[in-house]
Amino acid sequence: MSEDNDRLMEQFIEKATPKLLEALTEQVSKQIEDQIGGLKTNAEKMLDEIKDQRRAAAEAAAKEQAEAGQLKTLLERKGDPASIKDALSPEPIRLTRVQARDAALYRRAKAQAEKTGTTLEIVSDE
Repeated sequence: MSEDNDRLMEQFIEKATPKLLEALTEQVSKQIEDQIGGLKTNAEKMLDEIKDQRRAAAEAAAKEQAEAGQLKTLLERKGDPASIKDALSPEPIRLTRVQARDAALYRRAKAQAEKTGTTLEIVSDE
């Protein structure tokens, strides 16, 4: 009788073990995904920020190189300092008083002036 019980127990274990492993694997893999999901999201966010910083640094370096080239060209022409300053300074953006009263237009002009590195001037309506 005990041999029959042992044999039945062994058969049960042989048949139940794969099903138990499959059920445990699914449950454990879900828990691991839940725990690692936040880490994965943060890692992707950090990588995106690094890419953005590198892109911005490359753009800034290209802009500086272009400006240095422009300055070198101006200095090679051996012009007077005032003309070199005028050439390096972009034209200011000018708005009339009436235009400046339009808040949307004023904000756009101011943003454009900041973007191009120039100033915003309010001139008389004449």
